[in-house]
Amino acid sequence: MPRRIRTLDQRNAAKPGRAPLLTALEEMRAMRARTFPQVESSYLSAMQAFDLLVEKGVAGQGDARNGKGDFFNDMLALLLANCSGKELHSRPDVPGLSFPRHKLDVAYPRDGQVRLVIETKASGIPKHPGSPRQQNPEGRSGSADLEKRIKEASFKNIDIKAEQARVAGQGGGPTSDLSWWMRNAPPRCYMFLAVRVRDAADLKRSIGFGLTAATWFDGCGLYCYGWNSERTSYEAKALDTPTLEIDRVLAGVCAALRNME
Repeated sequence: MPRRIRTLDQRNAAKPGRAPLLTALEEMRAMRARTFPQVESSYLSAMQAFDLLVEKGVAGQGDARNGKGDFFNDMLALLLANCSGKELHSRPDVPGLSFPRHKLDVAYPRDGQVRLVIETKASGIPKHPGSPRQQNPEGRSGSADLEKRIKEASFKNIDIKAEQARVAGQGGGPTSDLSWWMRNAPPRCYMFLAVRVRDAADLKRSIGFGLTAATWFDGCGLYCYGWNSERTSYEAKALDTPTLEIDRVLAGVCAALRNME
């Protein structure tokens, strides 16, 4: 599990906006969940309850910016720890070739050379009192922030791989076949996206960004959700690309972790 449980840390545990996330994560821990299907209903319920608090202004600006992302990181780390038997951690100071300190959302192991990296993005937020200029009644689209985040995470991925190649001193730096090098140079790097989509167009754009991320990482897991047609509850939105399905990619990461000494 992460070195610092951001959803449950002392600063956030008492915040009313984090209450649904706190409850859901405790439920997942109690059931010792290992796969996403086991926790999907809890995840959707938590996202719906959290967004309603955002709409009402109960969840503050900090919660609106970071709450979903912190919870998503903690959930992924919990599932992977339970299925692989390996502890995962957030790591703040992993060196890259260009930048000496990269902050990793989820990584293995805690110390020494990092062997597996997970970058995440939880996006999409309803219209709320802190966004008076938002004209769409459905709030900010989930796909709006994905391009920037994928670019940032892709560069971090390259920079960390390039530094490990430099330290190894075996001429293993980037080659003219960059895509091959990205797939074969350590560490293993994955990306996971949880996206609240407003409509079919937002869903289509999110899938496109997921496919883009998959070209730069060992795998990209995408989960899209939003209101059902009756607007009574959140539901998962079907992807037309099975290779992006979050449970499939999580299973691959779990297998990779289990095979690491």
